[in-house]
Amino acid sequence: MTTLSQALNTSPPPHPLSDAGVGRGLLGRLRVPRSPRWYQIAFDMLGFVVSFAVYYALRFLSGFFETVTSAFTQPLLTDERTVLIVAAVIALYGYWALLFWFAGLYEDWYVRSPFDEFFTVVRITFVGCILLGVVIFFDDVAPAQNPRLLIVLYWVAFCGSLCLGRIAARATQRTLRKRGIISFPALLVGCAENVRSLLTSVRQAPAFGFQPIGVVMSDSHESEKWRSRAVDESTNSATSSVPTPLPLVGLFSDIANLLPTLKPSAVLVSTATPDHEELLRIANECEKHNVTMKIVPDLYEIFSGQTRAQHIYGIALIEVSAEIMTPWQRVIKRLTDIVLSLLGLVFGLPFWALIALIVRLETPGGAFYSQIRVGRNGTPFRIWKFRSMVSGSDKTTGFTQVNDARVTRFGRFIRKTHLDEIPQLWNILKGDMSIVGPRPEVPKLVEKFSQTFPYYPRRHKVRPGLTGWYQLHALNYGENDEELRRRLEHDFYYIENLSFRLDVEIIIRTAFKVLRGSGQA
Repeated sequence: MTTLSQALNTSPPPHPLSDAGVGRGLLGRLRVPRSPRWYQIAFDMLGFVVSFAVYYALRFLSGFFETVTSAFTQPLLTDERTVLIVAAVIALYGYWALLFWFAGLYEDWYVRSPFDEFFTVVRITFVGCILLGVVIFFDDVAPAQNPRLLIVLYWVAFCGSLCLGRIAARATQRTLRKRGIISFPALLVGCAENVRSLLTSVRQAPAFGFQPIGVVMSDSHESEKWRSRAVDESTNSATSSVPTPLPLVGLFSDIANLLPTLKPSAVLVSTATPDHEELLRIANECEKHNVTMKIVPDLYEIFSGQTRAQHIYGIALIEVSAEIMTPWQRVIKRLTDIVLSLLGLVFGLPFWALIALIVRLETPGGAFYSQIRVGRNGTPFRIWKFRSMVSGSDKTTGFTQVNDARVTRFGRFIRKTHLDEIPQLWNILKGDMSIVGPRPEVPKLVEKFSQTFPYYPRRHKVRPGLTGWYQLHALNYGENDEELRRRLEHDFYYIENLSFRLDVEIIIRTAFKVLRGSGQA
């Protein structure tokens, strides 16, 4: 068995099809990009040029459509016409590139079904052509007969060229990965029999590019099983075609040290008797070190609210992900935060000033209360509230109890109606928070909760919110383990199901809850 100290001082073995991830020949000597995004962009550009050439030929050179504007009927090499064509191409490509980015078409579609990708391309290009048609075919620059037919022809040419380009992008990546020119170091984690089966599947699917560099067993018993089997396989590999077994680099408890040292791109998990708490801890470590974690499907239920299923070239794996919003959804969410917070601050200013005045007059102290909280990616920020307690109450760290003696009379009112949270609209406008998201906590409580629930920091993958899914369902805000576990379940449910529709639902339901005055005082 390879000990942890040996593993940390030994370079990982090379992929059987590559030399530490670098291929042979001319391609191997070049720095070949690993991200699928580069191949998508390159072939999208090629498809765009082809479709634009087809459209241009049909529109201006075929004679099927009359053009009455002189700028497009001048000789081909005139400066004016060349500038016009180049400007049109650049503007059009920028339009499509932005639209594809908003639709999430520049993410890792390689690991998903090509049919999903093609259906998305068809849908986005169709919508994009309709929007584009208003500008291109109903302008005063180059009017044409039958513009609706031109829209259809352009869409067919563009969609077809794009789909063929995406097929070529997949084929290129598949070839490079099978030859080992593109590879992704991977740790295989779990129990001996399951990991052995997973290793066989990985080696039989070189097109995905996983490069197994070692195995991590769940406990010492599984380590002994792996070691004894590895001895037999090592003996057989010397006289047959049986692959050399992977080294055992550690146990589950060593993951925190293995990830920053071995620097795998992925952790593949397969275990027959999953320890839910342990696997969630591993998921948290993977998030911390930006390592992709994939698990076999029979473990799906333990990651309810944190996973998305994928079919990866014959290997049934599920990727653990803390955030699934597409780029356009993220942009819409941020714009919604800016608009709502700005409207709330500006139009409610007289009312907020009145609340601040009452707070100042009721008890000594300032109108506002500030505190350091933990935000997105664990970044601390200063949160603001209307002060609802007597000055000095922040000396103790913990949740406020029902009928807490520290709460003032007016403080009870603004806490019941959640008006004490209004100053956080400034945090939302700045980008520290969002309208909807998990509530932020103080660093001491985050540290305390993380010791009890190692996966607690996964809440910090998104911006904290003014309100959230848990706040709609909470009956109390206790610090006991049962309530904290329930809180995490609701927070993870929200993170997995992030969408504009869900945010709207939470905002509306929160509004009704505020009107009922159901806050805790």
